[in-house]
Amino acid sequence: MTPALGFGSSDGTSSNVHEQITRDALGNVLSEANLRVVVDANLAQDKSGSPGLAEARRHFGEEHITSSLRFIEREKTRALNYACESDTDGQLRGQALAHFGELLHSVQDFYSRSNYLELMFTNSSFKNDPYSVPLVDWQKVPDGYPGLETFRAGKAETVSFVKDSATTEGGKKMVSGGVSYFQVAKDLAVRESQRQWNLFETMIRNRCGARAAAVIAALKQASPEAAKPPADKGDDD
Repeated sequence: MTPALGFGSSDGTSSNVHEQITRDALGNVLSEANLRVVVDANLAQDKSGSPGLAEARRHFGEEHITSSLRFIEREKTRALNYACESDTDGQLRGQALAHFGELLHSVQDFYSRSNYLELMFTNSSFKNDPYSVPLVDWQKVPDGYPGLETFRAGKAETVSFVKDSATTEGGKKMVSGGVSYFQVAKDLAVRESQRQWNLFETMIRNRCGARAAAVIAALKQASPEAAKPPADKGDDD
């Protein structure tokens, strides 16, 4: 069964929500050409007929949340493996950015397709100040948040916390100040995307040594031709 898409539908505009989130997070970090590679890889996860769409783990759509966490770590490792030569090799640079875009899709979906936000709103201080909800501690997923669930196709009760747009059952619920759950989930996804890029830079510095500054600069500002990645061939783990 094809999974429902987290943040995959429109929020009332013609733009894709995943693209909005990624641009809000990294629009001031990456050049347009390099950002486009990240965005395209992100959006490809929801493309009809793609390997990404068929894999529930890429969208936090499986009963075993650890499979989604393993996918995120796999893509992070792949991005890093390509990154350290990406200052001199445009194709590797494109691959690094593409794998980073794939992991962004998954971490963004976590906030729209889990009941993490609902769990945080059991704390009245967060409910009264919804934009103060902290980013998830990935080390505590899944066992450190009692009651944490993610959307699973065929399990009707999980639909109530899907926040992929302002019109879904979960997304249109409101908290203090007339703020919707969708708005808070989207804000968390933007902040998470920024955190993931910062972590990626730290990993590059730790792995690439003296070349790290050049690698990071290339990933941010490479030429459009050099930044284009080869086609996704699907999973092989």
